[in-house]
Amino acid sequence: MLEIYLTGIKPESGTTFITGGIAAAMQGLGYSTAVYIPAQTGAKYKDGFIQAPDVLFTKFMDKNVTTYCSYLYKSKKLSPKVFAQEQLYMDKNVIFQDYMNVVNSHECVIVAGQSDMTTLFETNFNEEELLRTIASPIVLIASMQNSTPDEMLDYLQLMKKKQMNLRGIILNGCPMSELKTTGRDVLKMLENNTQIPVLGLIPQIESLKGLRPEDWIEYIICRTDLEAIFNVKISKLSV
Repeated sequence: MLEIYLTGIKPESGTTFITGGIAAAMQGLGYSTAVYIPAQTGAKYKDGFIQAPDVLFTKFMDKNVTTYCSYLYKSKKLSPKVFAQEQLYMDKNVIFQDYMNVVNSHECVIVAGQSDMTTLFETNFNEEELLRTIASPIVLIASMQNSTPDEMLDYLQLMKKKQMNLRGIILNGCPMSELKTTGRDVLKMLENNTQIPVLGLIPQIESLKGLRPEDWIEYIICRTDLEAIFNVKISKLSV
């Protein structure tokens, strides 16, 4: 079974788009793929139903990808205050059970995180502790639109110091005109100083509205190293 925990180094890193793209790419490459979201934030009511934006985007990319979410919150950031306001409290045992059900029924699983390791899921139990419990390899996403190279470096070094199970980082949002200069320079700086591999370098896309799912999937395949992300040899990529 292939598995990663995909999360940003901070909010607005592009995690939703990259999660959906990677999931659809793996499904298209022949793997039974699922995206599991322990807690979806920013949920909205439409036509009497509450909708999860990350789930909707993944389904837009490929309706055959299984999506599962344990808890849905309207707020964009989780906190004890939000739990009280929305009258919805998480139970880590429910999260573990849902996670195991997804893992046991799919070949490839992407767990989508909160982009903040201090986020509380339950009293005295945060995202970092969830990660240590499930021991899933972590792939980080950093946006060059809202994170400086120094912030990325500091975050990676902190993750190494904490001995987190870090597989690598994907750099997102590099201006197209600077892709071969700034983007590559940041890539080399991070790898040379941390020995943590950069698993993808994705240029900034001004708008996803006109981008078809098949185009975004091809973009992900070309701009990320899926074999390194999942630590597996993918035969269809060698054809």
